[in-house]
Amino acid sequence: MVNFNAHKKMVFVIAGLLVLSLSLSSCDTLRQKFTRKKKQGEEDQAMVPVLEPEEYPAPQLNPELNYKENYDLIKAWYTDMWTAIDDRSTAKYIHYIITQVTNHIDQMKLLVDAPTQANLAKLEGFLNYYMSSLDDSWQVRNVSRIRSDLIEFDRFLRDHLRADRIKGHFVRVIPAKAESNP
Repeated sequence: MVNFNAHKKMVFVIAGLLVLSLSLSSCDTLRQKFTRKKKQGEEDQAMVPVLEPEEYPAPQLNPELNYKENYDLIKAWYTDMWTAIDDRSTAKYIHYIITQVTNHIDQMKLLVDAPTQANLAKLEGFLNYYMSSLDDSWQVRNVSRIRSDLIEFDRFLRDHLRADRIKGHFVRVIPAKAESNP
C-alpha cells in the first residue's frame, strides 16, 4: 500500500523549499528596484561637448541645387496628378496640382538662361489643355489627349530639363552686398 500522508508531506516540503529559494534569489533585484539612486545631474551637465559649426552655402546662391529641388517636386506632383486622373478626383484638386507644378516651373525659370526658359514654357504648354478641360465633366473630357500630353510632359521633362542635362545653362547668382551705415 502507498502511504499518501508521506507523499503529502514530501510535496509540501518541496513546495516550501521552492518558494524559499525563489524569494531568496530575488531579494537583490527587489532591493535594487525599490532603492533610490543619487542624481548625477551636476556631473553630466559639466560634460557638454562643443561642436564646430559647419558652413553651408546660402540656398539662394546655389541655382543648381534649387533647380534640382524644384525638379524633384515637379516629379512628385506629376505622380500625384496621375493618381488623381486614375481615381477621378475632383477638378479642384487637379487644378491645385497643376498650379503647384506651374509654380515650380516659374521658380525654375528664374534659375536658367533664355533657351532653357523657352523649354520650360513649352513644358507649361502641355498642361494648358488639361487646365482648360477641368471645367468639363469627366465624360466630356478628352482623356486620351490628356494622357498623351502628360506622357509627353514627363518625356520632355526627363529628356531636356534634367539638371545634369542643362549644366552650364544656369544663371549665375551674385550675392547682394550688405549696405554699411556710417
